[in-house]
Amino acid sequence: MFLALLMNCLESPIIAVVLLLITVIVFRVRSFLWNYIRMCYYASKLPGPPAYPIIGNGALFLGTIEETTKNLLSLGEQYRNSSLVRAWIGPLPIFAALDPKIVQEVLTNPNALEKPYLMKFIWNNVMEKSILTSEVPEWKHNRSFIIKAFSPVIIKSYFKIFVEKTNILTKKLDLELNKNKSFDIFEYLSRTTLDSVCESTMGVNMNSYNESYYLDAIESALSLAFVRIFNVFKHPNIFYKFTRDYKTISKNRSIIQKFVGKIIDDKRKNYVTSVDNLDDVRAINKNLYKKSFLEYLMDFTKNNTNFTDEQLRNETNTIIFGAFETSANALSYVLLNLAAHKDIQTKVYNEILEVLGENNGDSINFDDLPKLKYMEMVIKESMRRYSTAPFIARQAYQDIKIGNYTIPKGISIAIPLFTIHLNANHWKNPLKFDPERFTPENIKNRHPYAYIPFSGGPRNCIGIRYAWIVMKTTLATLLSRYEFHTDLNLDELRFQFNVSLTLVNGHQVRITSRQKL
Repeated sequence: MFLALLMNCLESPIIAVVLLLITVIVFRVRSFLWNYIRMCYYASKLPGPPAYPIIGNGALFLGTIEETTKNLLSLGEQYRNSSLVRAWIGPLPIFAALDPKIVQEVLTNPNALEKPYLMKFIWNNVMEKSILTSEVPEWKHNRSFIIKAFSPVIIKSYFKIFVEKTNILTKKLDLELNKNKSFDIFEYLSRTTLDSVCESTMGVNMNSYNESYYLDAIESALSLAFVRIFNVFKHPNIFYKFTRDYKTISKNRSIIQKFVGKIIDDKRKNYVTSVDNLDDVRAINKNLYKKSFLEYLMDFTKNNTNFTDEQLRNETNTIIFGAFETSANALSYVLLNLAAHKDIQTKVYNEILEVLGENNGDSINFDDLPKLKYMEMVIKESMRRYSTAPFIARQAYQDIKIGNYTIPKGISIAIPLFTIHLNANHWKNPLKFDPERFTPENIKNRHPYAYIPFSGGPRNCIGIRYAWIVMKTTLATLLSRYEFHTDLNLDELRFQFNVSLTLVNGHQVRITSRQKL
């Protein structure tokens, strides 16, 4: 009788659709609950800080970002002997991989190429979807041609831009010469790297020393977005939309999008691609036309209807932020370290003098950069000691088995570089600033994933070469002209986790004229 009633109900299309929807929802809920139970089960088998119902490890995130940062740094040190640990953001478990072997397995595993939901949720609300957060199929497609704009030949064509912007930087810094009062070198470097990136990526002379609204909008929006990660009460959009943070982010997002969108529109009106024959293709591949990153992508995506102007805008914004902010932050730490270690600063200067000759930074050539070996060691050590990007994050698409561990499907995996790069199990006296760690001999004896400032595996940073050229060009110019000093005690620095690792009171330095030897 029940079966007959059911068959009669199914004769009504509306009832049939409703039953189908109910069935789908039940299966989805059941699947979600099953995955959640599995994640909780495997999380319970790992070491980690004490957690509480509903709020999880929320107590770690109470207070200011500085206090949260201090808690997480302490937590990393506490569990540095563990390979894999767990924590809870609210009711959601996350894993943290601390052993370089496990980190390598995660970053190179095809089932861990996705970025976590929370990262997508936070980033996309500000900068929208790009290769940083896009799903694997779209990421693979877009990265395949975006990475061509970062070939050595293309980057070399931007070198004169970097030199020009760095020379402008020296004119600004000359105003700080021989002053007793310290200043935050990051404030200068961020504008210089932004100007370099904007001209090389979009062909636009930004001149952010005079007008910094785009820089301010990016930094403000992403800072608020990052704060949101650690506050579970700000996660639901239904509540977040009524906050002051949301209004500020929305305003800044509009500024960011309109700025790059207008540039794209203007270039579309006045720009004609030319890839009609083999010679044009070769010219584009070598960037013989000296085109910007944006124009370069316009050429490559000319016949790709799947790549919209919106995507072009989002990818360009991501490249701009990734290139200028991280480079400026890394450079600021390098100069702060050199200011505190005068013997190492002198050694870097002597190498510059040897490679570039008596004119130093005034005559720097692109081919000189690879010869600055000791400078490279200093940069690497600074990026180890103060990880520019504090975290890398992935999400398991399927179960991943690594030795005795199971990383269950759906789990978010955090890779805290600030812990891995300071782990005494892999770095002798890790708090000491010692560039000799990066001699070829010492590198050879260390696990390759014990040091990954640019991430690792197939989804690593595509701008590595770009960053190295910007950093070496800037340092060669500045160190040949100035001697850096600081009154800060580097053992007492106060940190804040943001999109990059920032200092509470900035990278405070003083400069005097370099005494030529």
